[in-house]
Amino acid sequence: MKKARAPDITEELIGTVVDLLDSWSGKLTWDALINRVRMKSGIEYSRFTLSEHARIAHAFALRKKILRGLPSGPRVPRDELVKAALAQSNRYRGKAERLEAENRLLLEQFMTWASNAEREGVTIAMLNEPLPKPSRGRTKGKE
Repeated sequence: MKKARAPDITEELIGTVVDLLDSWSGKLTWDALINRVRMKSGIEYSRFTLSEHARIAHAFALRKKILRGLPSGPRVPRDELVKAALAQSNRYRGKAERLEAENRLLLEQFMTWASNAEREGVTIAMLNEPLPKPSRGRTKGKE
């Protein structure tokens, strides 16, 4: 009997997975991530399916690097408010680092596009021209 194919990954699910990774603590493995995604979405995706999305793959690799750099035995604060604040701080730090990495990739992509466009005779000034205004309130054929 053939296993049913999981639905395609949506941008919303990619965002959910990336948010999970931003706040991940403890050992990070693909199997652990797959389990959390299944708990969150009710659908089990394979490692291949998750890792073929660049945002997920980059967020996973970055979080793995960050977790490797943490000391092995962090001191656990006793006060619940401090724990919550530290957890939130770690989530925000992870998210900021991921967004910075994504931004670097987008800047590299932009530079590639700009260089390729210029090579084809399209100037930066041409690329920076404003978009035409949409014609609202008018129907084609009726004036």
